[in-house]
Amino acid sequence: MANPVLTIVPRDTIQGMTVKAARKQGNIPAVVYNKSMDTREVYVDERELRSLIAEFGTNRKITLNMGGEKMFAIIKEIQKENMKNQFFHLDLQALDEKEKLKMTFNIHVLNRDAAEEGDYILQVQTNEVDLQMYPRHMPEHVEVDASLLKDQDNITFADLNVAGDENIEILGEMETVVATLVYIQEIAEEEAAEDEEDVDAASVPTVDETEEDEE
Repeated sequence: MANPVLTIVPRDTIQGMTVKAARKQGNIPAVVYNKSMDTREVYVDERELRSLIAEFGTNRKITLNMGGEKMFAIIKEIQKENMKNQFFHLDLQALDEKEKLKMTFNIHVLNRDAAEEGDYILQVQTNEVDLQMYPRHMPEHVEVDASLLKDQDNITFADLNVAGDENIEILGEMETVVATLVYIQEIAEEEAAEDEEDVDAASVPTVDETEEDEE
């Protein structure tokens, strides 16, 4: 599958406009950087960026296209205005094929329906994993098959689709549990116990209340 493409333009191509004004017109300020190049200040079209993220997510190698000049990069950080959910700034890390990259990937659990039977449901305990690899070996997805739980008690990092790839290093214990099957009754009992603890905690008088009672 081809890498998704994101168009970038140098900021100085938009003459006579402040960053604030450019942002209002849908141009998100961004920087492109790595150790071997000077940082470039650019703009990214917000609609194009949102479309790319909606389709591919953020943990993906992308191709930056600046007037025909292309380079591989990853989205390192997105700054947003929380109240309006608007993009404020974007950090893009250009990739060096000679330098290993560390990234955190979401773990996609497949075939949940095949694992959940009767009174048992799947409970995810770890939904992310840190990987290290050269950019050319970056996976498109990190997945695990929940149907493995038919034959084993839990699924771990050792069961991830990238676990057998010698070009990808999993930064964590291979025994780390990703998901397991839990009896529904056990979950209900745990929730009931937590609710009871919350009630008990709420009924304990605060220091101020105790002092007032003594007075």
